[in-house]
Amino acid sequence: MADQFLHAPWNDIYVFFTKGHPPLALQILLLNTVVLALFMARRMRGARAVRSETSIAIQCFLIFANALIMFRDYFPSIRHWLPYS
Repeated sequence: MADQFLHAPWNDIYVFFTKGHPPLALQILLLNTVVLALFMARRMRGARAVRSETSIAIQCFLIFANALIMFRDYFPSIRHWLPYS
């Protein structure tokens, strides 16, 4: 396992996450920050806890949205939905 980590193509991964305007890593960070801010604002208002099914659905949506941002070049039919395409 450590051998795979040490021999990973780090330069290729760096190039992948720094392409785009703004960089891909920043786009993903922004999306995740917005979701976290909404969660924190909800908690500060004293809202009751989210059901586990709803929480899992939100996490699945976030993973799906991150994947769309990362692989938008492979889905030309949805590129017009995403900012910075």
